[in-house]
Amino acid sequence: MKFSRREFLVDSLAAAAAGAVGGCATCGNAVGCTYPGWKPGELDIHFIHTGTSENTFMIFPDGTTMLLDCGHVKKRKPGYAEALPPMPSGERRAGEWVGRYIKRLIPQREIDYLMVSHWHSDHFAGITDVAESFRFLNYYDHQYPNVGKYRHDVDDADFDVFQKWLEPAVKAGMKREPFKVGAKNQICLQHDPTGYYRRVFEIRNLAANGVMWDVNENPLSAAIRIRYGDFTYFTGGDLEGDFVGADGKKFSYEERVGDVVGPVCVCKTNHHAFFPSMRDAFVKSVRPQLFLSSAWSPNQQNVVTLTRMLSRENYEGERFVAYGAIPDFRVRQFEKLGLTRYLTPPGHAVVKVVPGGFAFKLYTLSAEDESMRIVGVTDFTC
Repeated sequence: MKFSRREFLVDSLAAAAAGAVGGCATCGNAVGCTYPGWKPGELDIHFIHTGTSENTFMIFPDGTTMLLDCGHVKKRKPGYAEALPPMPSGERRAGEWVGRYIKRLIPQREIDYLMVSHWHSDHFAGITDVAESFRFLNYYDHQYPNVGKYRHDVDDADFDVFQKWLEPAVKAGMKREPFKVGAKNQICLQHDPTGYYRRVFEIRNLAANGVMWDVNENPLSAAIRIRYGDFTYFTGGDLEGDFVGADGKKFSYEERVGDVVGPVCVCKTNHHAFFPSMRDAFVKSVRPQLFLSSAWSPNQQNVVTLTRMLSRENYEGERFVAYGAIPDFRVRQFEKLGLTRYLTPPGHAVVKVVPGGFAFKLYTLSAEDESMRIVGVTDFTC
């Protein structure tokens, strides 16, 4: 059944009037105001910047919540912390800051979904800190039930701490299932009994461990695509790489995933937009209006990948890149090349999709403190 934009908006706004989860006192949606919070019918994607991890917290249109990755990097190379300091400070671990951030968004102390894209510390080592304040109800990782089968550069200490937390969490009632590549709505709306939002919302499991929807190959990170009406979002952890197929021929795994993903409105950069990722073929396939990119190394913000993302040879149309923070020397470098006009202000990047998915805003929130103060707003139409 097809629903008109007006019909969906009228119904959704009526639902929104009934109440909201979270939400802060606000003077509006302008710079300098406090972030307005989530309302029923909206899809919120919080790309939380800590300077030492990648963390995404989502609130779906019916209030279903999901934490996708939450990491912590204990040690960085000399100069990294000076260029990209921990935010708001180094007084707490990244996961503690993320947990405090989520507390400002939702009143309940349960999160419907936890998903780990892959076993690198900057993506999972902060989860046990969040678990000090929240109970997770459903859990997915990219390898279960073969956890540890692929362990490339995994920090054994962080991995062991997580596994020691995981077993009692499952015994306490957290549901754990394999991440099924190709499944639609394995991750689904949990608070939509009438199926109202389900008509226009879906999550497709696209790839994990080299198994792609329709194709089989061989890397680690789990990837999903979220659809809400006309809005689409892709996230794929640290997906990248060239691989050798069964026929002995080399191919780009990232390119193959891009073919499956197709055009999206917002794309989280693969592997923090580090050099081997975000190659031209992938960018041409996804061609988003907005790229979200976390960074804890200055090398994750570079002219090579930024130029690919902005190239009009890859696709036409305006687009922006939201980095959580940018070192001063990179800002100067980008300014000389005329690239800074495509960059949003540094800070937490919050994508707020309107009821029905016809448009979205990017709110940039200050990562220097816990004020949830808006430092930038950009409007988009899907």
